[in-house]
Amino acid sequence: MNSYDYLRSRYFSLEDQLKEHELVDERLAQAEALLRTTSDQVRKLEKQTKGAELSLEDGEKKLRKAENSSIRKLVSRDKYDIKVEKWREITQEDRKALKYLHEELDTRKRNRSSAQEALERAKKQVAARNQLDKQRKVLLEQAFQGLGGDASEAYWAAERNTLRLVYEESMKRSDEQTKALRHLEKAKEQMAAGHDRLRRALNYNTVDLFSRGRGDLLSLYASAQTNQRVREAKQLHEQAQSSFKDAVEINPDIPDAQAAKINFSAFLSFTNIFIDGLVTDIVVRRKVNKAIHESAMAQKRVNAAYMHQISFCAELKADANQNRLNLDRAEEALERERVRLIHQPVY
Repeated sequence: MNSYDYLRSRYFSLEDQLKEHELVDERLAQAEALLRTTSDQVRKLEKQTKGAELSLEDGEKKLRKAENSSIRKLVSRDKYDIKVEKWREITQEDRKALKYLHEELDTRKRNRSSAQEALERAKKQVAARNQLDKQRKVLLEQAFQGLGGDASEAYWAAERNTLRLVYEESMKRSDEQTKALRHLEKAKEQMAAGHDRLRRALNYNTVDLFSRGRGDLLSLYASAQTNQRVREAKQLHEQAQSSFKDAVEINPDIPDAQAAKINFSAFLSFTNIFIDGLVTDIVVRRKVNKAIHESAMAQKRVNAAYMHQISFCAELKADANQNRLNLDRAEEALERERVRLIHQPVY
């Protein structure tokens, strides 16, 4: 027996095994539906049981109240005896109803456990079917590897191989642009954090201005905090520029390649430490305000680039999905041709 005949016989053997799993998808759907139904029934009965328990509890309270009143007011004993009997009967009926609900709930829970077990069995059968089908496709590929089929089979084999390359390339490009999107998202977050630091620096500068003449220590502390927040903002914006640059390296078509760039004056920290005074604080305030304005504009540009990249990634993902569909169709057509050929008699 040559290699083709051997693979062909194994293929037929797998086909016979797959016939035993023809209805597994239907069984799985039925098991899932049964589990949903029983779970809904359990939830409904649990709710009814809770309501019955509350009703019984309320009835027992009213029964105790009626009994206590009957004992305390012996003059109107007959009247209260009738009331006691009324609530006693209601309580007994509630107990019977609650007992029935508990029994029904236990039954439904057992049914739910059975449905879960049936679902697990169906899932295992589907997994076994999928494994057999995978082996069948591998054998089919091996049987025709290096073996020329007819013209139709050769056409679909070439089409499948071409579409596979197209799909792999589209997925690779989509993954690369998704990395660029992640860099832009990181730049966006860093820009927002840097902008927040500048806002805090402005707040400390305000404290510095109004603390003049009220204490050198408070003014010194506010100046130091202003400097610290400006340095943090500068560092965050530099990180944002680096992240944005990484994104541009992946996708040079991102609009406004310098979107995250902001100019920070070295004058800010130097003067606020060594030449601290009212005039210096006012100058620093102006420069912080200018940095805040530039940061806000840079944020808008980075957000625009981010939205552009989101749209671009969505287009690439849609192309990749379409290429996947085309590849699936070609693989199905190729499989049909090979199944047709492998079932042809060998003379």
